[in-house]
Amino acid sequence: MEQRSAGPNGEPISATPAPNPEGDINAHGERLQKLLAEVEALPYPGAKELIQDCMESVLGFYGAGLKRILQVVSEDGPEGRKVFRDLIRDDVVKGLLLIHDLHPLNLEARLLEALEKVRPYLKSHGGNVELISLENNVARLRLQGTCQSCASSSVTLELAIRHAIEQACPDLVHFEVEGVAQDSSAASQVSRRAVTDWTVVKSAHQLEEGAWMPVRIGDVRLVVCKVNDTLYAYRNRCPACNMPLDTGSFEGGFISCALNHRYDVVRAGRCAEIPSAHLDPLPLLVQENVVKVALTKEVVDASAETVQQNT
Repeated sequence: MEQRSAGPNGEPISATPAPNPEGDINAHGERLQKLLAEVEALPYPGAKELIQDCMESVLGFYGAGLKRILQVVSEDGPEGRKVFRDLIRDDVVKGLLLIHDLHPLNLEARLLEALEKVRPYLKSHGGNVELISLENNVARLRLQGTCQSCASSSVTLELAIRHAIEQACPDLVHFEVEGVAQDSSAASQVSRRAVTDWTVVKSAHQLEEGAWMPVRIGDVRLVVCKVNDTLYAYRNRCPACNMPLDTGSFEGGFISCALNHRYDVVRAGRCAEIPSAHLDPLPLLVQENVVKVALTKEVVDASAETVQQNT
């Protein structure tokens, strides 16, 4: 519920309750932006200046505290240095350190680290990525060797890259990706990707080698499996017979539907019996033992259509 208080002349001032402190850090950031916009809209210059001075003092106070914390743990032997490394790689702490210009890794180092994190996913779809240049906080990347038989491959790869970079490099002004398919179907998918929901897949990080699990998120059904210590996510549907994959089996890196159409998990979900058929991949990232998948609008729409057909 939104609460309202009155200004000096009785005009209403909104005061939305703070989000759950255990919630998404992005919610805190969005609320802060909203409050700052309300401050800027105040008709009292003196009040605006006082609030801004107060905020700068608070930020300076917390910045000094963060700096001291990093100094203490970095000087506390091997265990302290491990804590230091964990702190600078934590997504929430990383954002705070960047605000205060305290992060020890420069933009290029963090960008390269982000690309390294997504390489297992890229390679699973026959691709890779390299940093071509970084000038004026603008990066140029090149997507390499994407699976040409998969129309959505380059799009899903770019989605994974984009999410990793946004997490690690919020101070990056812009980045461009070369090598993304430019045909009409790919362009359509690129335009759809704006509606993308990165969703946590609970328990997926606990999968044992060679194991798999069906997952349902709303109307979207998918399977997550682990091969060679790498997690993969595919839509839970056999493109050859439209049967759900979880009624079949998973063995030796191959998912088989109930009618024994076999798909190579590691090689972009290609069908062993029908070379032109392949599973629908979903971008998957693992960060701090948290597994996330990107539910593109295309996948959500297709899943909703399947549900309607089956009802």
